[in-house]
Formats: sequence, C-alpha cells, structure tokens
Amino acid sequence: MMPEAIVDHQQQRALEFVWNDGTCARLEYQALRRLCPCASCRSGRLAEGDGAAVAVNALLPVGTYGVQIVFSDGHDRGIFPWPYLREQADLLLNK
Repeated sequence: MMPEAIVDHQQQRALEFVWNDGTCARLEYQALRRLCPCASCRSGRLAEGDGAAVAVNALLPVGTYGVQIVFSDGHDRGIFPWPYLREQADLLLNK
C-alpha cells in the first residue's frame, strides 16, 4: 500500500501523496506534525505547540513500511506507516 509518489509542495507547505488507485491527497506540514504517531506525541499530543511554523526537512524511507518525516522543529522520531497515511488521506478526502 505504498504511494506511487510523494510530491513536496514547499510553497503550499504540504506533501501530496499519490496512491496507485488514483487517489491523491495533500496533507499540510502542520497537520502531519500534529498527526505524528510516535509514542511521545501520542501521549502528549504536542503539548509544545500546534506545529504551525514547521517545515519538512527530509523524508526518509523506512523499507516498505512507511516514511520517517524530519520536521524543522527538530522532531524526527515519528515513522508514518503507509496505511496510517492512507487512512489520514481518506479522512481528509471524505470531509
């Protein structure tokens, strides 16, 4: 369930995920930072801020499992599994 492509729209501060079934969804950097699935973020759900000013510094593939997103605020512990990202994209598209 890996996306076919991830397009970094830096000007719009969003990542676009293109899935093999034709689904495309843009997730803003801010939203991705808030959705970080790491244990620290899950337990505190970002008490330090809402991620409004973050940028994405790097996307690091984690095998076929997902992607590690390195944010400009120094946070780099979250590994975003592909099914989790797809679920978030589907939720966004069904709003």
